[in-house]
Amino acid sequence: MNENGYVYVLMNPSMENLVKIGKSAKDPKDRAKELSSATGVPTPFVVVYDCYFENCTQAEIYVHTFLENKGFRVSKSREFFEIPIKDAIDAVMKAQEHFGEFIPNDENLIAEEEGLFSENTEDDLLSNLTYKEKTTEPWKDMFEIAETYYYGLGDEIQDFEEAMNYYLQAIKLGSIEAYCKIGYMYSLGEGVKENKSKAFQYFKEGAKKGDTECYAEMAMLFAEQENIENALKSWKRYFELTTGDINSFYGEVYIHFVIENKLELKYIDKLIVVKNEILEVLSNSIDRHYGTEYEILIPRYKTAIRFIKSNLVDTSEKVNNSEIPKPKSKWKKLFD
Repeated sequence: MNENGYVYVLMNPSMENLVKIGKSAKDPKDRAKELSSATGVPTPFVVVYDCYFENCTQAEIYVHTFLENKGFRVSKSREFFEIPIKDAIDAVMKAQEHFGEFIPNDENLIAEEEGLFSENTEDDLLSNLTYKEKTTEPWKDMFEIAETYYYGLGDEIQDFEEAMNYYLQAIKLGSIEAYCKIGYMYSLGEGVKENKSKAFQYFKEGAKKGDTECYAEMAMLFAEQENIENALKSWKRYFELTTGDINSFYGEVYIHFVIENKLELKYIDKLIVVKNEILEVLSNSIDRHYGTEYEILIPRYKTAIRFIKSNLVDTSEKVNNSEIPKPKSKWKKLFD
């Protein structure tokens, strides 16, 4: 009897501190959908980890026994365990180490493939080239669900509380980006009571783990407190540590910060890259706010546009006035 299949770890935000560990011959995501379709389940199950075994029954018994002996099993007749998700994943990985990695093969196809591939090659480049299947982090699915609830994507209704639950689960599974998201929600009071100190804690932790956008968020919090020194330090970290193009939104916020505090504009080389994006956003904001309660912001946007055009000038955009021929006529004064 073929016992090939998966041992999976599922979680559900409505079942705090509980995970379901089971087996399935089919894709665990399909199994999660089946369980989520039950009327008694308020929120969907999510696959946080799975592993394919030659004998999934033995592997499941191994994991269940291992966790039961540690006192994590809720009931012997149920596949639920009161355990941190990371420890549940570690238990399945421990089973993989015990039983070995298994990759299913099609025996008939293998027979047809015999003799088609050479074992050695004289091409050093080909000898050194290897291919590995791309692995996915277990937090990604959780983060995507959080984003769906946060923005109200697809058929989902925007729900900040649900988004917060899933962002928190994503962090537990190793997500770094979720720190910035939760910090932002605390700073605005989305799904939780507004708490700037809590927001700062999440931004600070996210920055420690490598999310440079958290430095920009911290800079904005410091600016609200009029703590210019710390805001400048945070902006410095953001611009210097960000690889690739900066976020145009943060670029715009930094420019407003410089203007309003009469500071020297820095990081021009990175700002120039997103200059046109910032100008477009500012222009659209002016058009959108005419005749609304936000019309008072229009002078601020116009000041920023003039500042950008005067200070963010690429050397390739500068024109040598001496090279522009001036007309020899009575209209000369118009060009001087």
